[in-house]
Amino acid sequence: MTRVLVTGVHLLWFLPAFASLPEQINLLERNRDFIDPQLLIVAITAVIPREVFFTPEVFRALWLATMIAGTLALIGFFTRTSLLTLTLGTWILIAHKYSYGDQHHPEALLAIFLLVLVFAPSGQSVSVDAFMRRRGHAISSNPAKEESESNMAMWPLKLAHVLLAMTYFSTGATKLLSGGLQWMNGYTLQSYTFQDAMTRNLPVGIWLSQHYGLAVALSVFTLLFETFFFVSILVPRTAPLFFITGVFFHLGLFATGGHPFFPHIALLLVLLFFLDTSWLRYRLPRKVRAPAPVLASKVPVQ
Repeated sequence: MTRVLVTGVHLLWFLPAFASLPEQINLLERNRDFIDPQLLIVAITAVIPREVFFTPEVFRALWLATMIAGTLALIGFFTRTSLLTLTLGTWILIAHKYSYGDQHHPEALLAIFLLVLVFAPSGQSVSVDAFMRRRGHAISSNPAKEESESNMAMWPLKLAHVLLAMTYFSTGATKLLSGGLQWMNGYTLQSYTFQDAMTRNLPVGIWLSQHYGLAVALSVFTLLFETFFFVSILVPRTAPLFFITGVFFHLGLFATGGHPFFPHIALLLVLLFFLDTSWLRYRLPRKVRAPAPVLASKVPVQ
């Protein structure tokens, strides 16, 4: 299910928005050389000349192959191969996008998580591969028993949890080291929010930038959330609270500043629903859980 959700978000939103084909072609046609080639791009150009690989024709084929691989990974057909192709295509597209001087980081965790899924039993159950395997066992004279459990099934989620904690802690620590407690004075958040909101025409951000007290409170909240997210690893019971808070935190960033950390939201939701489901097992009191016929028998007949 993690594979289905992540690849679905990747196909429907990530590739069209972050690694769109028109943007890739535009970068190729408007630039004859890379400004700051990323490591993967350097490795590719060391083997294949730039004028041979980095052309609109090749990138159209690359983008199409990535989308096809993502579709096959979504339905779980040749799952590992499809996921690996999707991952490599995604990495090349992202590295190429950031080889012209403008660099960001919202895609990093999702790109790493895709690679991790390649080595996990991602197509073991909900997939075309599993269906074909079960069908083959059914018609076999000596059917093999399909494994329903794996010690490797949870490690991608646990690794994603650790990577999120490292990312948030790095961001919080950077704020403290660069600005100290002054980062929480409210004016910093007001200034950045106003600039981003005006540039992207976001009324919520413009409204927030005019409320000093709220800006101070949100500054303190941001620093506390980012710096202490790692507590969700040390105290697993607190993890769902941190995941839910993180989802609303990034939605707030998008509404006020237009910062599209949707890959983080996707990973937080995946962790919320699949890392530890014990918090979902809400048990009603015994009287409330009484059988329906018993409750119905106590209702007076009119």
